[in-house]
Amino acid sequence: MHQDWGFEGERWQDLVRNFTNSETTVDPSSVANEIDGLLADFPEDAGLRDQVYRVLGCYYDPRPDLGGPSVRTWLMEVADFLRSGPRRA
Repeated sequence: MHQDWGFEGERWQDLVRNFTNSETTVDPSSVANEIDGLLADFPEDAGLRDQVYRVLGCYYDPRPDLGGPSVRTWLMEVADFLRSGPRRA
């Protein structure tokens, strides 16, 4: 999710849905499996945050400081959303 993600939707679900709808060759289950791999590769939350924000350049923050989920929980939610069929509105 690039720095202007807010122009493409109000919630992360909108962005994931837009991505899967526009990228017709993308298999949502495969992306979910890649997220699972990322979670497994970085069992420590600090390392996962660093990978997601610094290395991968994600600009979306679930705002755990404001009661939102941790990055790990959010990524698990994204993977579940992908598996549930995000193309449905």
